[in-house]
Amino acid sequence: MTITLAAILSLITGLVGAVFGHVLSEKKSRNDELAKMRLDAYTDFLKATSLLVSARRSGRIQDEIVELGALNDAKSRICVCADAGVVEALESFWLQGGTLEKEQEILAYTRLCRAMRESLGRDGLSTEIRLSDILFRLEPSTFSYRREASD
Repeated sequence: MTITLAAILSLITGLVGAVFGHVLSEKKSRNDELAKMRLDAYTDFLKATSLLVSARRSGRIQDEIVELGALNDAKSRICVCADAGVVEALESFWLQGGTLEKEQEILAYTRLCRAMRESLGRDGLSTEIRLSDILFRLEPSTFSYRREASD
């Protein structure tokens, strides 16, 4: 009887362990998939925004349907799979104008980038780091053609 009881307990323990392991594995798999979807949406949004801003700054004011479609697709995916803080930062950026032509838009975009970093598990950046300068300064301060032009 003791051997039978030990076998039954062993079987039950094995089944509980297997079920618990399966549940944890499924949860990790879903979290990994969501993290990949989130990263892809962030990447696509940043790329589409960069393309549109570069086009505007170079003088092209007529947006291509494909560019706007890519931007709206990425924006929609962010709304579906991102953390609340990122969606709120996206909303703030979009309601400010979303064109990166005014200071408040640039600041809202910078906050959005910070929120994206945090949602991906990256440590918060020091407030001393001027993320806006990194993102929006079009050329390094020691760009080589300036030296050649002044000679």
